[in-house]
Amino acid sequence: MRTFDLLARYHRLEVRGLERVPEGPALFVGNHNGGLNPVDGLFLIHYYRRFGYDKPIYVLAHDILFSVPRIARVLGSVGIVPAHRDSARALLEAGHKVLVFPGGDIENLRPFTARRRVVLGGRQGFARLALKTGVPIVPVVGAGNHEILVVLSQGRRLARLIGADRLARVHSIPLIFALPWGLLFGPMAALPYLPLPAKITVQIGHPIEAAAWEEMSDPEALADQLYLQTEQVMQYMLTELYQERLLPIIG
Repeated sequence: MRTFDLLARYHRLEVRGLERVPEGPALFVGNHNGGLNPVDGLFLIHYYRRFGYDKPIYVLAHDILFSVPRIARVLGSVGIVPAHRDSARALLEAGHKVLVFPGGDIENLRPFTARRRVVLGGRQGFARLALKTGVPIVPVVGAGNHEILVVLSQGRRLARLIGADRLARVHSIPLIFALPWGLLFGPMAALPYLPLPAKITVQIGHPIEAAAWEEMSDPEALADQLYLQTEQVMQYMLTELYQERLLPIIG
């Protein structure tokens, strides 16, 4: 918390809508930004200050991050778990809150010019999970998070060409500009970098009750409709936040 607090101060973090966090289990769905920088989790500082540590939010992350045992132990110690459907369902059914970033590296490494877009990548797993467990979806949207580095090119075509998407579920081989290195390409983009001092504003949206959809639509189309509603709500939230920003980085 102390380390993240320094990063939050550096980014002049503002969090809105904590009063909308529901009691009991919930599936938080966030937009994903900033490469390997944990900037999207900064809002948790404000969450824990308000609700305490006995109501943790578990964060789902790509299992490639757990390939090094020492790193895996550190991640696990702060509630970050591999993004597997069964583990997420077990956490929700046990009454916990879970945070997921469906867009993965497709969204996380989108070009700087697309920073105002929510890109969940057509991944409907979170919607199916919410429907199976009956928990609400809570949109969490951050603006400015994708201004801490500059992704010049995402490299999705190259990732498909070399089979990285099939072999390691890696869909981006980016070319980025980040301090202090300058230009970084491919695996070098995983190097730690100094984030640009962008102002970050996070908005927590109203819960979307997955259970309410069961009476409104054909069961086969439920996940698709819930996915679309979530993505549209998140895009609307991000657009509103960016309408407040005067300049990139400065905010």
